[in-house]
Amino acid sequence: MDIHEIDWNEVWKDLHEQNLSRRRKEECASIWESRESALEFLERSNKNPQRVAKVFSDLGVGPASRVLDVGAGPGTLAVPLASLCAHVTAVEPAAGMVEVMKEFAQKEGVENLEIVSKRWEDIDPAELSGPYDVVFASYSLGMPDIRAAVEKMCKLATKRVCLYWFLGSSPWEQWMIDLWPALHGQEYRSGPKADVLFHVLYDMGIYPNMETLQLSYTRTFPDFDAAVENFKREYHVETDAQEKILREYLSSVLKEEGGEFVLSGNSMRVKLWWEVDQCA
Repeated sequence: MDIHEIDWNEVWKDLHEQNLSRRRKEECASIWESRESALEFLERSNKNPQRVAKVFSDLGVGPASRVLDVGAGPGTLAVPLASLCAHVTAVEPAAGMVEVMKEFAQKEGVENLEIVSKRWEDIDPAELSGPYDVVFASYSLGMPDIRAAVEKMCKLATKRVCLYWFLGSSPWEQWMIDLWPALHGQEYRSGPKADVLFHVLYDMGIYPNMETLQLSYTRTFPDFDAAVENFKREYHVETDAQEKILREYLSSVLKEEGGEFVLSGNSMRVKLWWEVDQCA
């Protein structure tokens, strides 16, 4: 097949759907519906201040800037950004994430943060307080139609759009790749990566700047059984035989450090950004 005949947006949709099917999730936001999961995510993110500082530097925003954070999670970036900018709008569909973000904003005394609790796919740009100098999405591109998602970002940005995504398998994805065949009798299907995203952008006439990033990822658990219970939920472990497989795997990868059990790894990621004059 001629590469120019490939509809890369359809490739994205197909990989996205296969990934959700394997994880038995209707959509990515469903993972974070509980307050407990969202709070754990925020606490883990706050242990990596270098990532937050890097994004702030990348975005190039200042006191007069208006910013849109697509898929803001628990406000890891949106809340501190609001303390630096004139206005931040955070779009986040997961109820648990929204609850934690509101608590985080209140704790930090942030009053110029607008939270819109909807899926990006369901947003009408007229609903938002746009336009925005910068629109960005940080590892939150779990949308089935990435072309439509990017087009909407372009419509709302006056200066630039910035996306962060994965180049290869993340540590947590690699753990699933390792375990899924033994647990469920089928290969794990990873979601679409930056190669597909680049092709979609290219087909849209967007030729983004790119910077590769290597980031570490760490999960800590108070004891071994807590780790097992966590991954039983995430990996849909329902039988004693499956739990035995999970325990054997975790015993080989978990490290005990300072009385806690630690699971860590590195992954290659990419920042893609462009000025809005490239948007059609």
